[in-house]
Amino acid sequence: MAMSNRTKIGVVLAVGVLAGLSSGLLSLLLLAVAGFLIAWGQNPKAVEDFFETLPFRDYSSKAFSRLNSILS
Repeated sequence: MAMSNRTKIGVVLAVGVLAGLSSGLLSLLLLAVAGFLIAWGQNPKAVEDFFETLPFRDYSSKAFSRLNSILS
């Protein structure tokens, strides 16, 4: 199974954080972003559906489209 660009970026980010671990809060934030990218890369529809159930659904759909265009 081939990995998408989002998954690859998430894995690289996670490995970088685990290798560095210079700041606890920064590492936690970057690991959360890495986990999001990995999940989004593996199952984009489910992640987008989950974020659309949250209160800022209009903003999240715009953010997903912008982030997708940046990463692609």
